[in-house]
Amino acid sequence: MKPSEKLVRSRGRPPCADATRRIVEAATCLFLAKGYGATTMQDVARKFGGSKQTIYARFPDKHALAEAVVTAFTERRLQVPRQIASTPGPARETLTKLAAALLESALQRETIMMLRLIVSESNGGPELSEIMHQKSRLPGFEMMTLAMERLTAEGQLVGKPEDLAQMFFDLVLVHRVWDAMFDPNAMQITPEMLAKQRNAVDFFLRAASVTSEGRPDLQPDAG
Repeated sequence: MKPSEKLVRSRGRPPCADATRRIVEAATCLFLAKGYGATTMQDVARKFGGSKQTIYARFPDKHALAEAVVTAFTERRLQVPRQIASTPGPARETLTKLAAALLESALQRETIMMLRLIVSESNGGPELSEIMHQKSRLPGFEMMTLAMERLTAEGQLVGKPEDLAQMFFDLVLVHRVWDAMFDPNAMQITPEMLAKQRNAVDFFLRAASVTSEGRPDLQPDAG
């Protein structure tokens, strides 16, 4: 390629992938700042420095754009937890690391703002909450279920993987996120909080680990 051709290309439109990324980033910023219902496609076009036609070439409507926003958000949030969940190892080590990674991801400012957005927009209809359920909650639950499937297949845990995944989320994450949504101080990860996380993992393992008789530790004795 001639130098002049390189110069011409550098002054042209950005690649499609880059334009899509910038649109999603602009929409994320606006949704969190103004709200989903109050943000228009024209707002997004002004924010990313392009036209509505450029947006509609990639997203047919605001619903599709919101799906892309939540999908990108979820991929960022689950990147580290997925790596931990897919790495073979002892159940205690895997779940302790996973609990810490999930906590760090869940208490990030963007995560809490996204959850507050879902709550604040709920009176306007279920559209955004349904997108969050399909594009964020279900992928996270699937990741945890796959981890539990591996641990049960290896004989380290007993129980239905789906039930174990829900139990783990409830023990190590749900109440922390709920607190952080209403108390900014609860977004700070402290040594005490991490100690409580480890205690929650210990409790989970006592409930779901296999004893020498092949039964869960907390299963009542027969008779």
